[in-house]
Order: sequence, then C-alpha cells, then structure tokens
Amino acid sequence: MSAAGDALAVPAAHMPGTPAAWAPGSFAVRDVLTTAFLRLPLLILALILPVLAGVLAASVTRPLWPAEALLLVQASRESLGSPDPTGTGPTVMSVETPKIIQSEAELINSDAVLRRALLAAGPGSIFPGLGERRLFGLRPALPESEWLPAAADRLRRALWVRFSANSNVLRVTLSLPDAERARLALHAVLEAYFTYRAEVFAQGDSQLLSVETDRMAADLRALDAQISQVRSDARILDLPQDMQLANARIDSVTTRIDALRERKAVTDAQLMAASARLASHPQRVVATAESTNLAPNDDSRNELTRLLLERRHMAAQFTPDWPPLRALDQRISALRESIAANARIRFETVREVRNPAVEQISLRIATLEVEADAIGRQMEELMGQRREAEARAAALLNAESVLRDLGRRRDALEASFRQISGRETGARVAEDARRARSPTVSVLQPATLPARPRDRSLSFILAGLVGGVMLSAAAAILLTLTRRSYATTEEATRGLTLPVLASIPRRASLEGANPNPQITDLGSMLLDARASGERLSLLQFVSTGPEDGRGAIALAVAAEIARARGLRTLLIDLETDGRRHLAEMGASPMHDSQDPENVLAFSTVIPSFWIAYNAHTSLLTDPHAGIDRTVALLTRLRRELDVVVFVAPADSSAYAMRRLTALMDANVLVLRAERNDKGAVRRARDAVAAAGGKLVGFVMNGERPIIPRRLAWLAP
Repeated sequence: MSAAGDALAVPAAHMPGTPAAWAPGSFAVRDVLTTAFLRLPLLILALILPVLAGVLAASVTRPLWPAEALLLVQASRESLGSPDPTGTGPTVMSVETPKIIQSEAELINSDAVLRRALLAAGPGSIFPGLGERRLFGLRPALPESEWLPAAADRLRRALWVRFSANSNVLRVTLSLPDAERARLALHAVLEAYFTYRAEVFAQGDSQLLSVETDRMAADLRALDAQISQVRSDARILDLPQDMQLANARIDSVTTRIDALRERKAVTDAQLMAASARLASHPQRVVATAESTNLAPNDDSRNELTRLLLERRHMAAQFTPDWPPLRALDQRISALRESIAANARIRFETVREVRNPAVEQISLRIATLEVEADAIGRQMEELMGQRREAEARAAALLNAESVLRDLGRRRDALEASFRQISGRETGARVAEDARRARSPTVSVLQPATLPARPRDRSLSFILAGLVGGVMLSAAAAILLTLTRRSYATTEEATRGLTLPVLASIPRRASLEGANPNPQITDLGSMLLDARASGERLSLLQFVSTGPEDGRGAIALAVAAEIARARGLRTLLIDLETDGRRHLAEMGASPMHDSQDPENVLAFSTVIPSFWIAYNAHTSLLTDPHAGIDRTVALLTRLRRELDVVVFVAPADSSAYAMRRLTALMDANVLVLRAERNDKGAVRRARDAVAAAGGKLVGFVMNGERPIIPRRLAWLAP
C-alpha cells in the first residue's frame, strides 16, 4: 500500500458531530457562551463593579432642582445676509433657522457668558466656597484667575440648552442642589447672555463705515502731506512757470557759452601769432662800446700818491732808518711794480640793451594770456550754471511725474471717501431704526423652579446595571477572541477545518480492559475506513500537547479492536518504553535484549493484542535507518499483523518522525479540552500535512458539558 497519494474514505455516519461544512476562523455565539462559563467569576466581577459604582453614585448624589427658562429665537437682519457695506458686493438673503438657534445655544454655553454670570453673581453665590478663604480661614482665597475657569466648567456641566429642529424655542435648564441658587444662577446666566450678545451685535455697518471713513481721511491727509513735501523739496511755486523759467535760463546760458567759445578761439589765435613773432626777434641789441687800459675800479695810482705824500711827511720828521719809514718805502715799491704791470693790459666795455619790439610783443602776449584765463573761468562758471539749470529742469520733471501720480491717487481716494461717507450716514440711520424694532431673542419664560427636585439615584443604578451587562458582554467577547485553547469539539472543528472522530468525556474510563462507548465508536470508525479499498493497517495518534492523553486513547482503541474484532493488533509507543501499557494490560517485559531491525512485543491478557517494548529505540525513530529499511519493517508488520497503532512522541519535528508520518495509513490528532494551545494544535496539523501524511480528523479528550442544558437553546 502506498504511503501517500491514496484516497482515504471514512464513513460520514461514523463521524459524530461532523458538520457539513466548516468556516475556518468563524466566530459563533456558542463560543461566547462557552467562554462565559469558563471565565464565569471574572465576568461576574465585571458585572458587579459597575453596579456597585452606580449604587455608590446614587447614594452620594443629592437631588437637583432644575431651573428652566424659555427663549424665542427669531430671524432678523442680524441673521440675514445683509448688503455689502461698500455697495460693491452682492446681497445674499438666506435664512437657516436651525443654525441660528444652534448659534444662540453655543453662545449661552460660551466661556465669556458663563464667566460674566459668575462675576456678576459673586464668587460664592452660585457655588459656595469659591473665592473664600480655605482651611477654616487659615489659607488665603484663590485668585480670580484660578477659581474662575474651574467654576465656568462646573457651571457648564450644570447647564443644559435644548432645542428642536421644528421649533424656535430654546429650553435653558440649570440644575443645582439648592433651589434658590439654581434660579439665581440661571437668571445671572441669561442676563450675562443678553449683555454679551448686545455687545457682539453692537458693531454694525455704521461703525465699520465710520472706521473706513476715518482711515480714508487719514490717507487723504497723508497724500496732501506728501504733495506738500514734494513741492517743498522741489521748491515749486507754480510748476508751469517754474519749468518755463528753467528752460529760459538754460537757453540764455547756452547762448553766452557759444559767444565765449568764439571769443576764446580769437584770443587763442592772437596768442599763437604773438608767440611766433616773439620767437623771431633777438632778445637784446648793442647800445655803446668803449676801450681803455685801466682796469675797472683800479685806484693804485691814487694810492701811490697818498703813500708818497705820507713818506715826505715822515721823512721830515724821522730818520731814514726808522722801521716804519722803511716799511712805507716797501709798499711804495710794490705799488709801482703793480702799476707798471697793469699798464700793459687793455680793457673794452660793450653795453647792450633789451630789444623794444620784444618788449611790446611780450606785453601783448601777457594781455592775451590774462584774457584767455578769464574767458576759461567764465566758461567754467557758465557750464556750472547750465548744469544747475538742467538739474533744476530734471527735478521739476520728476516732481511733475510724482505730483501727477499723487494727484490721481488723491482724486480716486477723495471720490471713494465721499461715497463711503454718504453710506456711513445711511447705515447709521438704518441701525437706529433697527434698534427701535423688537429684539431677535425674547424671553418667553423666566427662570422657573419645578414643584419637586429631580432625583437621579435610580438613573445611576440603571446605568450601573446596563454598564455591568455591557462590560460583561465586552469582556466575554474579548476573552473569546483572545482565548488560546479549544474547549469544545465545535470550536476545534471550525478552527482546524477537520472532522471530529470522537469526543471523550472528562471522567470516562480509558483502561484497556474496560472499554467505553466513545472508544468503541472510534475503533469501529477506523476499522470501517478504507484507503484505496483496503482497511487501515497503520494508525498513528499525533501529539498536540504534553497532557493530551494520546497514549491512553491509543491503548484503549488498540485493545477494543483486538477484543471486539479479534484482529491481530500491536501498540507501538514511540515516546515511552511501553512498561506502563504492559502493566495496565497485565503483562510485563521478560528481557531487555532487542534486535534493532525488528520490534520487540509482548502479549497481553487479550489473546490477539501485543504491546511493543522499548520501540522508541528501534529503527522507526532512527534517521539513519533510511526509507528502505523503514518500509521493509512496516511491510513485515502489515503482513504479520492486522492493525498497528502508533503513539507519536510529543516532539514530532525530527525527520524520522516526519518520514514515519508520511508512511502511515491514517493520522489522528489528539486534543485535551481546555488545556491545549491553538497555535500548537495548528502547527501539529500543518506538520502532518507538510510531511505528506494523511490526517483523517481529531479526537477531543476530556471534554465536559460547559453550557447548561437549559441554556443550550441560546446557542443552537
């Protein structure tokens, strides 16, 4: 018989509780009820806590006095789309009464209104203790910036504004424990509301237009100041006349510059001609010429005469050998020698004078140079005057452009100013007329107290009861979604998409010698199943957890097959050595020696039933044995026995077990109700499918009736 690929047929009549179709991962009401009874103490706690909270709230809640007032809201010009104040926009007439009423309700609940009401009524008039000294007067009172926001929130929670889409009436209710405080508080809220509303709608079109008029007037004054500043900066008295004078000055200066240029050309020509004539005349001419042998300024002859006269006088008075007289003689001799030497030299004297023509030409040149310099300076001054005149003309042109632009802006602004000023007057008249009409919001009923207070104790109790039921239901659904185990065969069938082969009750006996109806049905079902027309010979019970009880179930099924059908049956436990199974069946191993190529088995009290001993050490679990040796051993078992029941170990991920799983005729998952792991069960199912084994269904072990019979109708 082939290990994989053969069709497996299990009679549907032998599958108790097998549905016609399964919806993987579906969620049923029965699962919620199952979880509820599994986690009943937790759900009871979830039910009781809100109820206790409601009872506690009812016990501490004081009755409230609801003060009520009625307001009539009408559509007026404040609610309509009014014309554009400038007169340039469209006029939109649209009335949406529900939006108007909702706006008024939100205005009543606004912080501005509530804080005004609290300040107008006083710190402790609405809520006692606010703004007063704390701790028996030992600590100072809280400032207004701290207690006012909290009091406004508290007043908002006590205030209730109701309105209907089919009515224009606002019902304003304020509930407080004290009746008189409730009435006074509501009256203060309404007064603050009407005051604040009047302030909000006080700014009409006339004020907007007045502001716009003032702005335009300021702009006009600013433009006038700019125009005056431009005229002052440009020194303009009469712009056309100033521009004409500037042009005339430019023409006059230009004419004078042209005349000076002609004069300068004549002067330059005369200066060049005089310079050329001066270069052609000599600078000096001879006036007299003299010739003499006397040197200029030579006084030696006169000196000689004086010395001779002096010697004559001294010779008459002194002796000839007197030293001064001899010295005087030496001087006379030297002077005579000098006169004799100079008599041989002649001197000529020539006197020259300046040429008179050069003098006249030089004077003319000097005159022409002075005139040329004067003409140049006059030319520079006239050029400066022309630049000033041109700058003045350019400044006037620029000022004319600026003044033209400012003038256009002022004309346009002045026209707008006149138009807006007229509209402002009309708007002020219209607003005065509107104030004389009836108001938009009218008081139909002032703050009024009912005959009896409103007691909310029963509401809190009912709310706690409803909250407890809802919390319990939510907890049950959440626990159902997060539960990690299958508690019933229906849940396992939907979660695994596998048929249930048997459901064994929790207190059912699984002893091999004492069969029960569930084991009998399971054994008969497996024997009646056919694979390619042949009976199943190799059956394996696959583990899904350490406490699934697959060993006891496999022993009971094998004993039932051997006892009821008389078939040669062998139980092979691949997790333990089999001593416990042998002891339950009244047998014990005789020796420990074993051939690895065979399976050592011992007989039991049932004649055709054997239990293998120490099979977990045989080649069935040896990955080195190879597929041929494993198939040969299974073939011998098929030939010598009718049915072989295997008990898979807890860890079937080894290759040897995956190989053996693929060679089985049928694999059966064993689940322990309420004590399994959904993830582990799915992994065991997928592991069998991945190994190529045939998975016919599962057995639920230890299942108990969770939902009472009287409540079974709630989850059919």
